[in-house]
Amino acid sequence: MAQAASPQEASPAALSVMSRRAWKLQDYVAHAGDARCARLGEKSGQVLASGGEDRRVNIWKVGKPNAMMSLTGHNSTVECLVFDKQEEVLVVGCAGGSMQVWNLEYRKMAGTLTGHRTACASVEFHPYGEFFASGSADTNLKIWDLRRKSCIQTYKGHTGSVTSIRFSPHGRWVATGGQDSKVKMWDLTAGKLMRDLDIHKGPITSLAFHPKEYLLATGSADRTMKLWSLESFRAIGTTELGTSPVQAVKFYVEEQAVLAASQDSLRAFPVDELAVPLDTIDVDWRGLQDMRLCFPEEKLLAITADGPQLGLWVADLQRREIATARGPGGGGGYGRLHSRAGPVAHTKLLQPAGGAAERAVGEPADGSSAVSGSGRSTAAGAESRGALTPAAGGGLPEPLAEPPADLGAGAAESGPAGGGTPKRAAAAAAALAAACSAGPPAVPPRPLDEQISILAAQHPQMVGVLQRRLDQVRRLKELWVSGNLVGLGSILSSPQDHAAFCDFARAIMQQRLGASLNLDACQTLLPIVQDLLGSKYDDFVNTAVQFTEVLLQHFGDLIAETRLSCSKIPERQLDLAREERLRKCNACYEHFQELHRLLPNRHAGSRCGSVRSALLAFLQRS
Repeated sequence: MAQAASPQEASPAALSVMSRRAWKLQDYVAHAGDARCARLGEKSGQVLASGGEDRRVNIWKVGKPNAMMSLTGHNSTVECLVFDKQEEVLVVGCAGGSMQVWNLEYRKMAGTLTGHRTACASVEFHPYGEFFASGSADTNLKIWDLRRKSCIQTYKGHTGSVTSIRFSPHGRWVATGGQDSKVKMWDLTAGKLMRDLDIHKGPITSLAFHPKEYLLATGSADRTMKLWSLESFRAIGTTELGTSPVQAVKFYVEEQAVLAASQDSLRAFPVDELAVPLDTIDVDWRGLQDMRLCFPEEKLLAITADGPQLGLWVADLQRREIATARGPGGGGGYGRLHSRAGPVAHTKLLQPAGGAAERAVGEPADGSSAVSGSGRSTAAGAESRGALTPAAGGGLPEPLAEPPADLGAGAAESGPAGGGTPKRAAAAAAALAAACSAGPPAVPPRPLDEQISILAAQHPQMVGVLQRRLDQVRRLKELWVSGNLVGLGSILSSPQDHAAFCDFARAIMQQRLGASLNLDACQTLLPIVQDLLGSKYDDFVNTAVQFTEVLLQHFGDLIAETRLSCSKIPERQLDLAREERLRKCNACYEHFQELHRLLPNRHAGSRCGSVRSALLAFLQRS
């Protein structure tokens, strides 16, 4: 497949749609067929997932022309996808109705979920990460538990495909929008419909909850955006008809505004009055898929899909050129609506990547696309685990402070094709280099009240995380008391469960309960230990090394003796119990073999060295 064009290689046709406040940063030739969906990671804003008709999901790093990884194995067109909050898990919805759950840290499919009769049209993670929702053309909304890999709730009520899903910030409600032009609010605690919001006259395209207030914004193909009070469940504002359908809505909390993006414009409206926009930016965003606000630059990053190609766009929300009257009682012109001390995040987003020195780990040296027709396997790449997280001090350059130089002026100054760099572009590059060398601006400490407010806002999420961990520990205790050690794998199978597994392993080691484990438990726990060795947390890795030693001490002799004795028994002597024990021992042997392979790449401390030596001795005598 052809290599995606870098920002410097954007064609004149692409450049012609840029404006002084919105410009195309990069093109990606993303798929062999049409690109059907794309989402940005919420944690860093620097990773992008795309899905297409070629039944493939590609993971990109913003600013890099080649895919970091390509995920295959989907049985139909990829229609929707979403990252979890930590960008470690990706849920993919397909046209056949199934969903695949991918562990991105280890680049493997964690499971396939079925339940929808027709195409899965939308997926969204719960704020606490252990659940997600899916909407389908079968008109149903389903809530799924990632731990159990099963559907726990089904909501019926729409008469058309469920195309948009958003969870409330506190996690107790979920809003859905559909092709039937209706917005429905569901109560997850009570398991029932709360309200129907059905004023729109066209299919719902986008939903957004205000992160701090009881407000919901809805965008529709009827070319309007509406604002709803979630106290009265009434519409409190609506925009005038636009020139094209509203494709996406998003709250701009720092400016007390809400954004409405359509194909030809990005408009910002004050939350208290939607009649007159505060700001309008001309854009050319056909097929808008997702957008993210970036601070402190006050820029909006947007992803569009057009055929097999993705476009990465930047809109500058700060460089307003015309003051707009607010209307009666609304004050005069505006610069900022109020002083803010917004969150500082995503500071390495908006500048295109440079040359070969900035290639991501594992990219081909010749610049060939990772999404080539050869079908390169995701496991075949030599990239390090955790490639989704930018390395400290590396990754993308500092933010793009200015849009590309004015096209008319550039054409007048640049001379013949292939000639020198335009003066304005050179000046912008020099200014950018100076800004990069100076480093990011110092961030003043937040006031105490604001720190308390931020902690309070994060409290529900932390409570959810701790509650999940408590539930896991309780279930582990129940299985331990009942002796059902095989069931441990169902509780500790995902990356989010590593902390609970470490608690479990430490308890066994501290209380010297290794003798209470059986061969079934060893076979179940070894793959989890193997995954834990690839963790980015040293504490988890150290626990995995210590627990490997415990399992080897208690089961090494049994496995070696069973394999040796069974090899001397004639094949005609059939013993089902012995064959089953041999199968388990062989499985454990293979896991120990893989652990020995992984250990040399980790810490070279004395404990790690001794465990590696013990594993080698075990493997040689088995």
